[in-house]
Amino acid sequence: MKVAVLCHGGVLQAALEALASQRLLTGVGVPDRMPELNMGLEQAARQAGILFARIDSTAIEDQLAGWLEASNSDVVCVMGFPHRIPAHLLQRPKFGFFNFHGGALPGYRGPDPVFWQIRNQEPSGAITIHRMTPELDAGGIAHAENVPVGPEDTYGLYMQRLGAVLPRVMIEFVQRLAIHGEGLPLAEQVAMEARYWRRPEAAELTIDWTASAEAIKALVRACNPLYAGALTTLKGIPIRLLQVTDGGAHGSANVEPGTILEASPEYGVRIACGDGGTLIADILYAEDGFFTGRQLVKLFGLRMGEQVGMPKPLGDVIG
Repeated sequence: MKVAVLCHGGVLQAALEALASQRLLTGVGVPDRMPELNMGLEQAARQAGILFARIDSTAIEDQLAGWLEASNSDVVCVMGFPHRIPAHLLQRPKFGFFNFHGGALPGYRGPDPVFWQIRNQEPSGAITIHRMTPELDAGGIAHAENVPVGPEDTYGLYMQRLGAVLPRVMIEFVQRLAIHGEGLPLAEQVAMEARYWRRPEAAELTIDWTASAEAIKALVRACNPLYAGALTTLKGIPIRLLQVTDGGAHGSANVEPGTILEASPEYGVRIACGDGGTLIADILYAEDGFFTGRQLVKLFGLRMGEQVGMPKPLGDVIG
């Protein structure tokens, strides 16, 4: 069995090493963007004498066709590769292309299921292996491996969880494919249960302080580190929260969500949420750098009773 891999990100290196150790890996392809994320993959592949290519999205058809021919693989495994693969190339390898999707299917289709699963407070996500078809994330499922989402998992920590499971899942899949070949059992996805989640946009990365403390905390975790934190404003200045902790209930029905209930250099910043809970701002990013909540009090001159949150649109202010 000869396996080629299209991937993106250093967290996948252990899976490639597992394939290479069993002399299964014949080619590695990565996107041409953000090369710093794939430096380790490139170095390991070249040291092992494995075909390596950077695939340009503007010339993907020609480059990918050449890479497939040179790697002479029976199957291509795809892990986090961001470029859409031309439909006519999906059948080029003997057993086709299989995507290792970082989310549960069919409920979490889309380019970034990890963000949405954490944001939606799912107790677990998954590595779902499915045959690639022209319709994104819609092919038959060869295997689904549940991976719990820890209560303190950030995006980055959960990616490490997936990366730790991936080598075993990868080898088991390749072994099953070698046994069954084109007869590999695939479970059809239930179309009525399918939901496509787009890559989050600014509004979906922004904190709504009327939400519950747990929901806001989940958003903060989902934004760390890939989206550089969950967005809010302080005195009209955009800031991004990267870590918050539970500050307990504030015990008052008259407190507006987003109100700063405590601001001191000793304690930090405690903010009211919509469910009567509070959150302590531990780590945040402003245009001048990264700060703790305690530093924030001094830098911004924060006081109790001030508000955090997005400013009103200009038209609302004028009106």
